[in-house]
Amino acid sequence: MVPCLLHVPRASRLICMVGLSVPLIAMASPAGDALQRLQGDTWVTRSFALSDLGFTDAVLLNGFDAKQEFYLPVPRTLPLAEASIDFSGRYYKAEEGRTAMLLSVNGRPAFSRRIESPEGDASQTLKVDTRLVTNGFLRLGVNWINNVARRICEVDRATGNVLSVAADTRFNYRFSSGALTSLADAWVTLPSRPTLLVASRNLSKASYDTAWRIGAALEQANRRVVVKAFPVPGDTVDTAGWQVPAALASLPAFAGLAAGNARYVLKDDAEIGALVVLGATAATGDIAVADGALQQQIGKALDALGVQLAGDADAARAFAGWRNLQTVAAPGATASHQIRLATLGARPVIAVAEDAGAQAAGIFADVWRNLLVTRQATVLRADAPDAEDRSMIRLAGFGGDANFDVVSRGDWTASLPLSAVAVNGRMPTDLVIDIAAAPGASSTRPVASVFWNSVLLAAKRLEADGRPERLDARVPGYALGLSNVVRVSIQRQPYSNDCNETPQGFPVNVLPTSYVRAGEAEPDGSFVGLLPLMSGTPVVAVPAAYLADAVQSLPRLIRIAVAAGVTPVRAEFAVVDQGQTFSPGKPFLALQTPVQGMDVKVQIEAGHLRINGRKTPWLDVDGLSRLSSVQVSRANGQHGLVWQPLGEQSAAPQKPFVLNRGDIALIGAEGPVSWVDSTNPSASLPPGAGETAFYEWRRYLSWGVPLVSVLLLVLLLLLVAAHRARRRAEERNKSS
Repeated sequence: MVPCLLHVPRASRLICMVGLSVPLIAMASPAGDALQRLQGDTWVTRSFALSDLGFTDAVLLNGFDAKQEFYLPVPRTLPLAEASIDFSGRYYKAEEGRTAMLLSVNGRPAFSRRIESPEGDASQTLKVDTRLVTNGFLRLGVNWINNVARRICEVDRATGNVLSVAADTRFNYRFSSGALTSLADAWVTLPSRPTLLVASRNLSKASYDTAWRIGAALEQANRRVVVKAFPVPGDTVDTAGWQVPAALASLPAFAGLAAGNARYVLKDDAEIGALVVLGATAATGDIAVADGALQQQIGKALDALGVQLAGDADAARAFAGWRNLQTVAAPGATASHQIRLATLGARPVIAVAEDAGAQAAGIFADVWRNLLVTRQATVLRADAPDAEDRSMIRLAGFGGDANFDVVSRGDWTASLPLSAVAVNGRMPTDLVIDIAAAPGASSTRPVASVFWNSVLLAAKRLEADGRPERLDARVPGYALGLSNVVRVSIQRQPYSNDCNETPQGFPVNVLPTSYVRAGEAEPDGSFVGLLPLMSGTPVVAVPAAYLADAVQSLPRLIRIAVAAGVTPVRAEFAVVDQGQTFSPGKPFLALQTPVQGMDVKVQIEAGHLRINGRKTPWLDVDGLSRLSSVQVSRANGQHGLVWQPLGEQSAAPQKPFVLNRGDIALIGAEGPVSWVDSTNPSASLPPGAGETAFYEWRRYLSWGVPLVSVLLLVLLLLLVAAHRARRRAEERNKSS
């Protein structure tokens, strides 16, 4: 033992030990310390708006006691931190009276405000107690209390006092990457615009097939996927605002990235490795196709960076420890048909094997996802239950608790992705709502109205005797969307007994037996008629050139496939070589691929568009660009869809949509810009376009007047004939 430690008091001994440890501390290099700090858990921030859940427009509340609840998805087991709701809205008060706004979270009041001014901002930040999160949803309640009557018992609902809930109302939270331990929670916490990472711009058929299936599953789950290839030397990255640790900025691989240039061109693989170490979005993703090419690319970049760190033993040791945490890049880490929760840089990543695209799309569907309570799973098959078992989809799992009191009006909503209700070749055909309402003080029966994406499907006066009552309505094809919102609205007539009583709310319950009925439809030459076939086992055909330009072609394929209703679980994938034609043997979706024996309605050559009618062209125009067309076609006895770009600069649509009207659609960057129904041109107009109160009568009169005229003429001729026959009979009787 060191002599000084044997003959000094305890305090002096401690000072001596600290002094002896100084040389050991000095051995740790600054670069090693910086790399060591990067090994800790990182905090991940997520933010979701109502627009990400299908509420594309503002929700308006008016009336005496209007209520609206929004169900915000949250992970089931992941501890959340700093959870908050940024409520965004605006109120308009045109009439005097007592008006108030009450916001609640999971049924507990969170904020209340009395409205005095004629117009103002209703925005408010609500702190959320994450211990209240249950069943994978957070329930945001908005109550607009508006009494403008002269007396407290009078209620006048025809007022100009309105609360507008903006679609950019957001739910925010943070979580530690180390606390994320299940694939189910990892999927739920994916951002609204997740990054799908692939190895390069040129992919193999298997990797491309997996990438488009994962992208389609993300889009059907209300995510707008961004496809990104792992960077290579020569790529340009944006480094503005980056904070490179000072201890690393002096190293060659980090020096250029620390310069703060808005656009920086990567010089070598070591700089790419530095991007991974820093957790830059340019070199990481939220979900990755973990094929051998991606693992090789990542390994090559980290090897090059390791060479630069070899001269610093402490930094090399810290880098080796950090690299052991990069489970995405571990050789052979992702087995066949395996899905893993891995790490790349400082971010958690869902790694999918290159042959597990269909399995991943199936296992992350609502019906199976909650089974993924582990960090990895090998999925041999994950499909929706048999059609016989899935002909009815219960609404209970999409809207949460459905018990509420209604004074004058109350709403209950459920958000349904199209993928949840379109399975096994079936599409939503009927909506069945079961309601039980308690009797109210008024003798006027309450009215229940059912909406699908703001389209009124059915309404009924309820008996309101506490027993279940049913509303059964057809779901028209034009009402379908990628995100679907079902709303049940209950309206009561408040009663005050000439001001001797104050109006009170009475309970209403949307019963868990409510469901969406899926049915089969025969192809009728329209987009809606093909939706069931597209959700079955269609073939998706693309040219071989798509695989060589994956970053640009994948978003195009993903958005068109989702718009067509193609299921990523059961669809087949075909690559057509240059100069070859595609010969379909089942329903198909063909992109920029010549189809053998196809019925041609739309002809495109460069910027020249021609739409053929039955006898003469309907449209013949040149000079168009940045558009594309999709048409219903038939080839080799099979029904399908054919997509073609119009011009060289045809970008993927940026907004989600569903092909649900007509049989020809012209698509721009914001979605469809024109619909055409070649079998019924009048159906090309959107419902209600240019219509007056007598529009429907005119439609019927257009064929009804001639028909009625002919019937009247026939009736008149019959009367004349009968009259003549009667006269002849009378004359014969007289003569006899």
